Amino acid sequence: MNRKPPSVQIIAGRWKRRRLGVPEDARPTSGRAREALFSILQKRIPGARVLDLYAGSGAVGLEAVSRGAALAVLVEKDGRMLRDNLARLPPPREEIEIVAAHADAALETFLRAGRRFDIVFADPPYGTSPEALRARAEGVLEPGGLFVYQGDRGGEGAPALAGLHCVERREYGRNVFFFFSADPAARPSKAPPDLPGSRTKRSEPGPL
Repeated sequence: MNRKPPSVQIIAGRWKRRRLGVPEDARPTSGRAREALFSILQKRIPGARVLDLYAGSGAVGLEAVSRGAALAVLVEKDGRMLRDNLARLPPPREEIEIVAAHADAALETFLRAGRRFDIVFADPPYGTSPEALRARAEGVLEPGGLFVYQGDRGGEGAPALAGLHCVERREYGRNVFFFFSADPAARPSKAPPDLPGSRTKRSEPGPL
């Protein structure tokens, strides 16, 4: 019997119900967990610049743009699935940038170029060393920005990220989200403060 290839669905916004292909070796965030994540972040999404590391299908970054984010940069070492999924969506699609590179190399390039983001999401594959995230996470966040790390229930938990505090933890089935901020009093469900330098300059595309 032929089995349909795995897919996920954009939940809300201008691309609502559009389906996205999933790489065979990926473990996509469940629809319930993704919906809960965006319910938490809803006040931070409009106009935000989002970095989706280890993007897989791109579901998180594309969901963010569907809901009003200004930019989503999708980082995956093999960008073919991301390009296929982007082609499935009706234009305009100028808010999406695909970076076909390992997350560590992309982070280093963003740091050198001074690129910063309002929301950074990372869902590393099993066995991925967190060293690059530990050292570079703070450097790619805008003032008032939020770093979201996804792990698995029963896993090793969230890594310590230099310069950032784990301000909240949420669990949805096997999916666990850890929210980091430079401000220990930050709350993911609240809009970030209007800080000098925050969102004043669009994160321009840079070569990798």
